[in-house]
Amino acid sequence: MAKDVTTYTLRQALAAKVEDHIEIAVEAEDGTKFKIRATSEQLDALTGDLESILDGDEVGEA
Repeated sequence: MAKDVTTYTLRQALAAKVEDHIEIAVEAEDGTKFKIRATSEQLDALTGDLESILDGDEVGEA
């Protein structure tokens, strides 16, 4: 991972459909809040990645 990336521990996340995209509102444990805008296709790809990680041998290897 790049050195200029900040890692946050998730406190909560909420998703909503807004016009032609999906927004995920995220709050980190330190209180940092931000939104992620994504297309359905991007979230489908992410969901597939997460399912593979959770169902596979990669759990705990991140």
